[in-house]
Amino acid sequence: MPFESERVSAAMRRTVASRAKNLCEYCRCPEEFSPDSFTIEHIKPRQAGGETIVENLAWSCYGCNGRKHTKTSHCDPETKLEVALFHPRQQLWSEHFSWNDDLYTGYW
Repeated sequence: MPFESERVSAAMRRTVASRAKNLCEYCRCPEEFSPDSFTIEHIKPRQAGGETIVENLAWSCYGCNGRKHTKTSHCDPETKLEVALFHPRQQLWSEHFSWNDDLYTGYW
């Protein structure tokens, strides 16, 4: 069972969802189109010292949360270099990803 300070309160959950406009902060999928409930995701994982504070929480679809899990970096498929994953509090989504009519372009 998590310590009290690690729990995400209902108020904190509402704040994170509202700030994200009910869109996944990683893939930008609208929550209303997801077959699964959205989750609170720790941007910097608790295992890496991330705190359960609003600034470290992201609104995430089940798929993105599951793929990111506790990762903070990944091998870039083009450069083969280890790079930091997208950080929704420090970076702009549109500078890293885009949607088009055929597919989503972006990498984990």
